Amino acid sequence: MSLIDRIIKRIAFRFATMGTCRDEQPDSNVLIGQFLARCQTIVLPRVLELGTKRSLASRSTRHDAWIPHAREYLGTDIETGPDVDLIADVHELTRVTGEERFDIIISASTFEHFKYPHLAAHEVMKALRVGGVLYVQTHQSFPLHAYPHDHFRFSREALSGLFGTRMGFRVLMTDYIFRARLYSPREPILADLPAYLNVSLFGEKTDKTPATYVYELDTALSTKPHPMGTHK
Repeated sequence: MSLIDRIIKRIAFRFATMGTCRDEQPDSNVLIGQFLARCQTIVLPRVLELGTKRSLASRSTRHDAWIPHAREYLGTDIETGPDVDLIADVHELTRVTGEERFDIIISASTFEHFKYPHLAAHEVMKALRVGGVLYVQTHQSFPLHAYPHDHFRFSREALSGLFGTRMGFRVLMTDYIFRARLYSPREPILADLPAYLNVSLFGEKTDKTPATYVYELDTALSTKPHPMGTHK
């Protein structure tokens, strides 16, 4: 491909993706600040943090210092280890914790490791009390890292989609942080498009979580007839 062809392709690609990838400059401190401010209003909260087992023996990733007034602060993981108080598979979290037990749940760099994120989100919402708050940080773009498995990456929309309003939950804020560049010799122009290492969510439980997960389909898409007809 000639230099002129590459330039034309780059310009065409820019126009084709315009509006689908916003080049935002987020400030995750705003989201964390709002989350922590809300936590301060909860009297003697019970707190659960997911995925607290140390991947490096010398470094704790727990966030106890965020909630110094907690009545109870528990770390959970799929297996025992330093910083783990409860052993639980998040896909069956409430079988261990019970339902509506916690005022605050924190999940940092865990949702990318869950095999079934909608099921995990359902269990997290069930474990949260009505009026309780949730903070989730996971990855939008990141190298493969299995602890013990690496399953997903999330956009803002994907992360918000796990916690729908019909599940008795309200997403208050999402953002990206840590701007990154994705480069491949196969498609070098991708490096010009926005990418981020992390994506975060702050939300609150507004009502009792349904026993069955409720999917919120896009109305415009769900009302269109299937191109292959209706299957009965």
